Amino acid sequence: MKSTLLLLIGLGVIPLCNAVWATDLGTLGSPDVMISPHSGPPGTKITITVSHIPDISKASYPYPDLYIYLPFSQPFGTTLTSHCGGEDCFPIYTYDDAVNHDFADRVITFSLPSTNNSKPIFFNGFENSVCDVTSNGKTLERFSTLCDTKDEPSGVYQIKLGWVLESDSEQNYTTDTIPFLVTSGTSSSEVPVADNGNTILKEYQNGTISQAQFYTELKARNWTDEQIRQALAVIGKLPHQMGISGPDYKLSIEQNSTAGTANTTQKNTSQNVSKLEVQPNTNNTNTIKVQDNISLHVQPNSSINTTQSNYTVQSPQDDPMWNNIIIGLSAIAAAIMGAVIIFVKAYKNKANSR
Repeated sequence: MKSTLLLLIGLGVIPLCNAVWATDLGTLGSPDVMISPHSGPPGTKITITVSHIPDISKASYPYPDLYIYLPFSQPFGTTLTSHCGGEDCFPIYTYDDAVNHDFADRVITFSLPSTNNSKPIFFNGFENSVCDVTSNGKTLERFSTLCDTKDEPSGVYQIKLGWVLESDSEQNYTTDTIPFLVTSGTSSSEVPVADNGNTILKEYQNGTISQAQFYTELKARNWTDEQIRQALAVIGKLPHQMGISGPDYKLSIEQNSTAGTANTTQKNTSQNVSKLEVQPNTNNTNTIKVQDNISLHVQPNSSINTTQSNYTVQSPQDDPMWNNIIIGLSAIAAAIMGAVIIFVKAYKNKANSR
């Protein structure tokens, strides 16, 4: 019985020893870390690039993850409540990533809180701000309530990278510490925080930029057509929201359709000019002939200003056909008159002879 108890105790100690000694965090290696810039005032956009990440796929349980520690929200008391000793921390490379051979560089971006930051945008059910921490474009944590309401206090902040056990966050090992100096005021040489499209939405909503400019600016910020459509829905600028009939096509299609309609209208207008017929409200009119079979009814003594050199206006008096008719009628009248005179004289002579 005693030997059996000792055996069970021994079997329990062996896994415990393996759990303690299986993963030595200090032997996992350290990636390369670059930060840009190294200092700046509130609102500065910070980019941290982590490269040459060690392969930890052969590590034993408990498995390690690579974390980044950001101290910038600590002065405001709004840090995550889960762990990391009052600092915000996020896993940027995990054991599962290593097993899946995902050793790509990690690019972490965020902006320091500042009252000069653009206001957050409500999109896809979340408030997105320039202060949100992203890794390779994926949002790790949002700070919309803090981003544009506070200025980051001046001072030196220590950004850290370190290995953390998945099963026990208290077991960690720091591999890199990068200082960042937050200066006071604004720097004239500092590039403004990258606009995420909020300013463009406001300008288009207020009518200070055109639809084409709105579409071009958001496309330059890598917005998709669906994201632009949803943003238009938020500000009430979809065609059906503005009382315009038809489906909510993307702007480029609308612009092309508008241009095509304008061209068609212009073409039809040009073609209809040659078929124009003007009929003033007067009974005393003369009809004149124009070269392209256009009948224009005008008042007598009215003037016609012809801009086309190929239009020829002819008066009835100048038409050879009218001249021939008049001459013919005159000749017939003269012949009839002569016959009447001859008949009358012959009748008188016959009467006298009786």
